[in-house]
Amino acid sequence: MLMFRLLRRLAQRTALLAPVLAFSSLTTATQAQPVANYPARPVRLIIPFPAGGPADVLGRAIAQRLSEKWGQPVVVDNKGGANTLIAAQEAARAAPDGYTLFMPLDSTYTLNPALYSRLPYDPIKDFASISIVARQSLVLTATDRTSFKTVADLVAAAKANPGGINYGSSTTSTQLSGELFRRQTETKLVHVPYRGASEVVKGMLSGDVQVSFDGIAANVPHIQSGKIRALATTGSARSAALPDVPTLAEAGLKGYELVMWNALSAPAGTPRPIIDRINKDVVEVVQRKDVKDQLMAFGLETGGTTPEEMDETIRRESAKYAPLIKELGLKMN
Repeated sequence: MLMFRLLRRLAQRTALLAPVLAFSSLTTATQAQPVANYPARPVRLIIPFPAGGPADVLGRAIAQRLSEKWGQPVVVDNKGGANTLIAAQEAARAAPDGYTLFMPLDSTYTLNPALYSRLPYDPIKDFASISIVARQSLVLTATDRTSFKTVADLVAAAKANPGGINYGSSTTSTQLSGELFRRQTETKLVHVPYRGASEVVKGMLSGDVQVSFDGIAANVPHIQSGKIRALATTGSARSAALPDVPTLAEAGLKGYELVMWNALSAPAGTPRPIIDRINKDVVEVVQRKDVKDQLMAFGLETGGTTPEEMDETIRRESAKYAPLIKELGLKMN
């Protein structure tokens, strides 16, 4: 009799567990199926800049190769404006299924939180990191109207004439580069903001500013013509696009380093197996020689990181730049 009761209880419990076990198996199968078939339809890649610039060229180079690799179109969607906020907000609200990807600039995650009192997205909670796909040093330049041929020439002139030298920049990152230079050299330079790299170059050629901190790509033709001189780059190592130009650290500013980067993200909640699949494929793509050669002309050096390495970079650079932004009183509405 006791054995009969035990067997009946076991049968009842098995019956109760059966739906749970069935649901668990179904859920596992449902999760695995999209990963195995990914991508099964076109993928949208949101780029937070207009067509034609370095970020757009990078995004299209990656999109083309991933399209070929996946057998599905990767469609570039340019959403420029508002210091990358428009694109970031749209990407954050997209379905976390791997079919909307986002290519942020470093400032999207590391500078904007300190610049805006109300940010329409959370850099940590709203996005899943995939990989940092490219980095670029900035370049410190001087016009041929000046006598500056080295960083030491510029520093000496700035100390002899405090506030008498203007520098141009087009983004918060490039302005920070100038401010870090000013602080480390204990000089007073006057900042002149511009809306884009091409506008900075115009300001240099017209004589409105004598020096600039900006991206490499827009300056290369004028460096080659001699109208603009490249004094130094801002990375820890020389840029492959300007191998003969010393770094600021080499020029005497020990420890100076500021590097911009482009990354690939997805909306938070995107399944980790899909993140890993995209990471594996995009890292392989950006390490190809033809991709590296294509992007070197824009000062972009491709590489690729793990999602965890990207997360750590965001945390480290946010902690580095937020106090400086606050100290300078930089704010965006």
